[in-house]
Amino acid sequence: MKLDLNAVGETALLTLYARAKDYESEQSVLKDQKSWDILKHIDYDFDQFKDVKMSYYGILGRAKVIDEEIRKFISLYPDCIVVSLGAGLDTMFYRVDNGYIDWYNIDFAGVIEARTQFFEPHERVHNLVISITDELWTKNIEINGRKLLLVSEGVVMYLTLDEMKQFLGLLTDSFEEFTLYLDMISPYVAKRTKQHDMLSKMNVSFQWGTKDGHEIVVMNPKLKQTGLINFTGSMLSLAPIVYKLLYPFIYLFNNRMGIYEYKRNL
Repeated sequence: MKLDLNAVGETALLTLYARAKDYESEQSVLKDQKSWDILKHIDYDFDQFKDVKMSYYGILGRAKVIDEEIRKFISLYPDCIVVSLGAGLDTMFYRVDNGYIDWYNIDFAGVIEARTQFFEPHERVHNLVISITDELWTKNIEINGRKLLLVSEGVVMYLTLDEMKQFLGLLTDSFEEFTLYLDMISPYVAKRTKQHDMLSKMNVSFQWGTKDGHEIVVMNPKLKQTGLINFTGSMLSLAPIVYKLLYPFIYLFNNRMGIYEYKRNL
């Protein structure tokens, strides 16, 4: 099956590939058979990524941490709502579902169309065809007093700074309370898309990066940063020992997840 994806939407195939390749390993981290099943049905040149190592371990280490953090949130709020912002072909719901949460996938038409082809309908999974910078999606989230977790993996680095400010503003304008997990890149990496081991093979560019996540609060002071997780420890726990020698360098430039809280003063 050939997918109709725009340039940013195509990046969803990178994370899908890493999860599927991981499933083939005897030491599989995510044990994500669904991603493996999907990959087999997509008409795309995945062979171009077969020798990529750094991003492969990076994607898996990131997914492992994000899964763990979502599970922690769900353990505190078992009937919460989770929104995957720019969901791509992610399979997070199926890895973390506790049987009670409601899950929303938000992405462009080509991606959501692909999701309807590869995923069976589920009464607690809702797909919305819309840009995350369009405020209309926020009106479709049925909260009803439940806790709200917003998660963005591999997405916001492709937004311009103006789009990022707009995105953060619509979140605080639309919801009374939420927790936000943002996967972000460093400023150093943001300036070097063409040197990236995977992205250099695609027609897409990073737009911005963050040193320690505080830039998000500068963009929207209504948000409070409550945490920052660098994915390097998780990544290198999965990689061959030779990579561990590069820990200080990788830590400086690796992806990191900012954790933010918002509660409107009523």
